[in-house]
Amino acid sequence: MDQTNHQPDIKRIFGNIALIFVAVILPGLEWSLFGWVQLFLPILVFVFLIKYGTFIGGRYILAGAGLGVLVGLFTQPFDVLLFSLALIPAGYVLAKSALRGDSPAMSGLKCAATLGACWGLLIAGVGAVTGNSPYIAIQTTLSSGIDSVVKEYSQNEQVGADTAIMLEATLEQMKVIIPIILPAIFLSFAMFSTWFTMVLGNRLVHKYTGRQVWPRYRFWQLPDKLIWLGILSAFMAFLPLGIIKGVAVNILILLSVLYCMQGFAVCVFYMNKWNVPILLRSFIYVMIVLQSLGTIVLLMVGVADTWLNLRKLNVPDTESKEDSQDE
Repeated sequence: MDQTNHQPDIKRIFGNIALIFVAVILPGLEWSLFGWVQLFLPILVFVFLIKYGTFIGGRYILAGAGLGVLVGLFTQPFDVLLFSLALIPAGYVLAKSALRGDSPAMSGLKCAATLGACWGLLIAGVGAVTGNSPYIAIQTTLSSGIDSVVKEYSQNEQVGADTAIMLEATLEQMKVIIPIILPAIFLSFAMFSTWFTMVLGNRLVHKYTGRQVWPRYRFWQLPDKLIWLGILSAFMAFLPLGIIKGVAVNILILLSVLYCMQGFAVCVFYMNKWNVPILLRSFIYVMIVLQSLGTIVLLMVGVADTWLNLRKLNVPDTESKEDSQDE
């Protein structure tokens, strides 16, 4: 249902348009400083469409993006500008899915698929126009980087012969593996962007409109049957089936990312349940995410939650009681 009852003043109108414009144009001016701004573009699109409705919110987005294109054509590389614009459909699809009442899992799937498709079309388009595929360029760059590391270690007299041989074998294996898993790496970025948009966007919508399009993040849960896809993919990954094996490995990587996100939701759930102070809670979150062991723990917890229901979300009134509290 469109929310067309909001009638902001002129200052608010120009402010909303300016937010979209800045999010579109700023990263291309100096990527090293402002590249992170692109993470917030789908969030702005999502919040505007939920808060103002698809008609008014769409006008803000169209005006801000259109102004960004006009200025961007003279101030930045065209491919960088296209990358920013490719983020807008994901926010739109996510908002439409939320307004339709889809679950977080279904909304996230639609958003990530849209973002991945937009990036794929962008890569294909740039490759067709320039004759140089960015995807192939990334593969070549990674391969050249690995070759440089191998050469450096082989010429380093401080590195023992056995160590150098082992490192060279490992790095050469990486040259074989990376092209196989590169699609999963790209889609993992799409999934992370989707997760970030949904978590922060859900809070902002509740803050500025009072609506709750989805339950709080700590209650999010993947479909139980999804685990069987992981089991099947793990089985297929060990079979010598060529391209099918490659697809299975990529699916396993993507599912690992999803279950890490579910594991993090379990962590947030218990941090809130035990009333852990916000400063200590933030420190724990950062340590878990930055530590490789923490990522493995999140994955294990996420999978265990599917089998053991660690949060007891099937208990009647659990969500309603907990959701009434602030995180």
